[in-house]
Amino acid sequence: MIKTLSLFSLLLAVSVLARPPNATVYFNGLEASLIDNGLSGLWNAIAVANSTETGPDLINKLYSDNKFTIYAPNNAAWQGSGLSQPPANGDLASLLSYHIVQATLNSSTDIAPIRHHTIAFTELRSPTVDLPGDQTQVIVLETAVNATTGQEVNDGSVLIRGDNWNATSSGDQFTYENLFIQPMDKILTVPSPFLKTLSQSGLAITANLGATSAISAISSSGLNNTLSQNCHGCTFFIPVNKAFESAAQSTNITSLDDSSRSNVILNHVLNGSVVYSPDLNSGNAYITSAGMPLIFLIDEQGKKFISVGQYRASIVRSDIPISNGVVHLIDTLMVVPQNNHQRADDAASSAASAAVSRTTTTNVIGVGGTSPTTTSTATTSSATGSRTQSSAFSNKQIDLGSTIKVSIISVILGGLWV
Repeated sequence: MIKTLSLFSLLLAVSVLARPPNATVYFNGLEASLIDNGLSGLWNAIAVANSTETGPDLINKLYSDNKFTIYAPNNAAWQGSGLSQPPANGDLASLLSYHIVQATLNSSTDIAPIRHHTIAFTELRSPTVDLPGDQTQVIVLETAVNATTGQEVNDGSVLIRGDNWNATSSGDQFTYENLFIQPMDKILTVPSPFLKTLSQSGLAITANLGATSAISAISSSGLNNTLSQNCHGCTFFIPVNKAFESAAQSTNITSLDDSSRSNVILNHVLNGSVVYSPDLNSGNAYITSAGMPLIFLIDEQGKKFISVGQYRASIVRSDIPISNGVVHLIDTLMVVPQNNHQRADDAASSAASAAVSRTTTTNVIGVGGTSPTTTSTATTSSATGSRTQSSAFSNKQIDLGSTIKVSIISVILGGLWV
């Protein structure tokens, strides 16, 4: 049983002018709901986060008129990650914020089918999220499939896709007050920086697709800082390793001068905008960071391509979130050395201005395989929120000197603070 935390009483006193004086009842009910549904580990993490500098702002946000969906790691996930007693620091608050979406997503009706994605904006706004405007980091969802048949299970199961990991729902979705709560079998890992993501082993978990060759090409072209630090919201179409191998055999790419090699890489990048797959429609035209037209295409079988110059590349894995944008893996290195710097600058400026207007986290892209956001009803939790004997938060102190715990949470946070 979690004991009363005096800090919460102080927080309530500070916020009493802005909110009805029943927050204690709300959080007592949330505690009961989570524990009754086998999510005591999440409640413990919430209680610990409340003792941090940034945690109370996130937690108090739940007690509002807004609606949220929480993708809640189950108890086994917390225990298996070594975080059954997480460290009380700002990283924990950031980690929790990546599990909270400011929208109601019904797992049975609102998630895109297999081979399509629903993009949900989370509450993660840490300083290392370098996206245009006030955009927050996203999670990528699709309907879960049967591991044996590869077919949709059609029972409300969902899959969240990371760079080299997947998380799957581990129970029925339920509601508590303004929250849709979906138990998950893993703690979600916060997206990493661009080059760190490309260095991951097992990138694109369903196939043996590596992207480490792109790291070498980017470095040799002198574009490390340009794409990692100076690109504040970019879309990267990254060729897999086999694409570089094929290009080396079929083209004389090694004979290109430094400027031309740089243009080849930049013609795989959209600067100033983060374009997720549900926003890619056949015939869409963009201007690359080198100033050349890039066209998105879908064939009659639904296969997705991009085209620059005479090249056409198939998208083999879409929507890998990174700290400063999104990566789509492609099967072809498009060796287009031409550039148009003025057109590239104009396109980047226009894209950045347009992206600034997208400043809300309530938007979800690709709900049910379409573009609008919907609100639905999930299973109602048996906890009513009327429980008053149990307190809201724990006063348990965590040993901040535990380097093991800190290192574990740093890994789950994608190494963004390293």
